[in-house]
Amino acid sequence: MYYRIPSCSGPFKNVIMEYVEYKRGLGYDYGKPAVYRLREIDLFFKRYGITGVEVSEEMFLRWEKRRGNESVVNQRKRAGALIAFSKFLASRGFDNIYVGETTPEPLAQFIPYIFSRAEIAAMFDVFRQRAVSDNTDTAAFATMFCLYYGCGLRKSEVQSLRIRDINRNTGSIRILDPKNHISRLVVASDSVLRQIFGYIDQFCIGCAPDAYLFRNINGGKFHNWKLYSIYRKTMTAAGIRHRENGRLPRLHDLRHTFCVHTLESLTSKGFDLYTSLPLLVAYLGHKCISETEYYLRLVEANFTSVTGASKAYAPSLFPKVDGSDGE
Repeated sequence: MYYRIPSCSGPFKNVIMEYVEYKRGLGYDYGKPAVYRLREIDLFFKRYGITGVEVSEEMFLRWEKRRGNESVVNQRKRAGALIAFSKFLASRGFDNIYVGETTPEPLAQFIPYIFSRAEIAAMFDVFRQRAVSDNTDTAAFATMFCLYYGCGLRKSEVQSLRIRDINRNTGSIRILDPKNHISRLVVASDSVLRQIFGYIDQFCIGCAPDAYLFRNINGGKFHNWKLYSIYRKTMTAAGIRHRENGRLPRLHDLRHTFCVHTLESLTSKGFDLYTSLPLLVAYLGHKCISETEYYLRLVEANFTSVTGASKAYAPSLFPKVDGSDGE
């Protein structure tokens, strides 16, 4: 199911729908972030009094200009969105369409943070120390953390879980209509299942099967701001240090870590990577192996068993990364 296109009132209100359908027809997801970026463009042009379908050089440069403390990454994403849209408009025969002289240069590929097993253990220790608390939010996050690290689920996948998606009989977790629209069943470990069942038995008594597993006070999805707040406090309590950019590791880095630790564990147990990697692709909900490769940023010095096993059939699978702490 694709994200619906919100109503627009600016100069591009009649062509945005056509553009989104065109991109989706090419196989692009074009979900909420992309759709709302187009709506933002439409409102921006409307604010400057533009009433017709046109993209002048002046308006293009206004849109492209960096805003306050905006990151360079976001600035380039904004510029790229207008460039792609402008090229579509030009291809449809609209006049006065400026598409930009150059495409923004790609940024250096981001290297995720890979938590060490000691750091993961330290965070679990924080949860155990707080176990005496009956605070719903704290208990919810401890369970969510198990799903992020123990199953490699995406942030939104965990937030979207409903009680009915947890099957006590099979120990499987149903992921419906996630990113890439690849629904799947995820089998969790016994320890993760114990955490989930314990949470349900204590905090979901009397809730309807279609209720969110992790809820805010109004019954909606667990709030992002609360999720990130508890996550940062947990890392601080566990002694997780800031990265060189002054920020703590991202929540999504737990998914990266799951991939790395899982592959390392499979290799140490003697599993054949010919069969293991495709299974990991399916488990993560990726369309192809190339998507999973993005997560496997291994430091060769720390994971020689994995890189050595991979060279037999995929010499370029694991890029060499400078450093020794997973950054």
